[in-house]
Amino acid sequence: MPRSSGSASPNSGRVGFLTLISYVFPSLALAAVGMPLVVHLPNFYASKEMGLSLVVTGAVFTILRTLDIVIDPVAGYISDRLKTRFGRRRPMLALGAPLLAIGIWMVFVPGGPVSPVHLGVSLFVMYLGWSMCVIPHLSWGSELSSDYHERTRIYGWSQAATVAGMMGVLVLPALLEHMGVTLHSTQIMAMAIFSVVTLALGVGLCVARVPEPEVKLSAHAPLLPTLRFLFKNRAMVQVMGIDFTESLNQGARGAMFFYFARIALDLPKEANTLLMIYFITGVICTPLWMALSRRIGKHRALITAYVFGFCVAPLLFIIPAGNVWVAALVLALSGANYGAPAFLIRSMMADVADADTAENHAERAGLMYSFLSLTAKFGVGLSVFITFVALSLIGFDPKVAHVPANLPEHLRIVFVALPVILGFVSLVLTLGFPIDEAKQRTYRAEIERRRAEAQDSDVSDAAPVAPDTAPVILMKGPAE
Repeated sequence: MPRSSGSASPNSGRVGFLTLISYVFPSLALAAVGMPLVVHLPNFYASKEMGLSLVVTGAVFTILRTLDIVIDPVAGYISDRLKTRFGRRRPMLALGAPLLAIGIWMVFVPGGPVSPVHLGVSLFVMYLGWSMCVIPHLSWGSELSSDYHERTRIYGWSQAATVAGMMGVLVLPALLEHMGVTLHSTQIMAMAIFSVVTLALGVGLCVARVPEPEVKLSAHAPLLPTLRFLFKNRAMVQVMGIDFTESLNQGARGAMFFYFARIALDLPKEANTLLMIYFITGVICTPLWMALSRRIGKHRALITAYVFGFCVAPLLFIIPAGNVWVAALVLALSGANYGAPAFLIRSMMADVADADTAENHAERAGLMYSFLSLTAKFGVGLSVFITFVALSLIGFDPKVAHVPANLPEHLRIVFVALPVILGFVSLVLTLGFPIDEAKQRTYRAEIERRRAEAQDSDVSDAAPVAPDTAPVILMKGPAE
């Protein structure tokens, strides 16, 4: 299998820098797709240019996300069960990338006004390719190291690449506007080109240079123990719940941000810049959250991130309309905890996968991460519907040029209140998370014991058995 120079062997502890960069590169491309999917595309399809209403657009995005209830677990199951000379994560990632590229072009470049059915079919193709890329990639990251803190480092760097991808697609509209290209569809097309190119480069590098660990145990377990673990294991239920509400939170903020900047803050020209400031702060502060996690543990660092968000949220009410400097300062503070939940939750799921392996004796991180991908996508999809319904209830219609006098104030309230409520739910779900560093090491000890037993069994089965006596050679004599 391909190995990059300077990399640690899989599952041996610290991952080499070249291997780490090769692994996280696809995250940049996947974020370049995910960012417009939350921020730009719902607004694009609900605009005059595309002709769909807010409620219809939100409903289509939500319905297509619900189909992943089937797609994601199947993708995770297949990724776990694949047995090829190239590994089990690498082939699905390589096959999913071209399908995702086709789906990106269908969704980002529709060619004019479309029906809800056309949008739904395009989203289905893109989401199918997305599942085939995201799930094996996330699972692969959990298998690169068995160390509690090293996993946080892996997913922390992956989150940094994610934010870099987001900033990349944010820069494009600003550059095009500076060049005089103001047509929304042209800007969306530029995002599609950026996404497809980075996807090809990122997946190619990851497939070529990142090693896969050897699978020593089974890749599946009986159905009933699996269902019992998925729905009754406390850590599994908590991580899925946290990820769902966090995805709702991020999706709601993303879907509302440009309306908030343009109408509530009266800063339409600075909207992209303000969002970039928010993300840049998130990247800068990611190492701080990684260091805090190493000191107090993953779930406690996550709780701290939510508390920080509650403390900063009221500052959004005091930004004077039209004041870009105060807006930039407040949004920079608000973005300081942006990256923490994403990489901490994914690192926590790696530990939950260890709990599953120790309990059910199956190495199937793909199935575990398929449910995490499911909660994330369903949360984001539902957030678009909830957000657009909430905006409709306060009288907002993007197709109407006239803005009611009380709309900026109401929009600001919704933009602040909805994330605070969802963040509080996430915090409550995080309390009492049962897997800390000591518990994870207990799981790893049990896993390694099981692996050693499996290896000894294989060696024993393969060894030739010495005969007790010399072989008897039977010869047939001549017929009598």
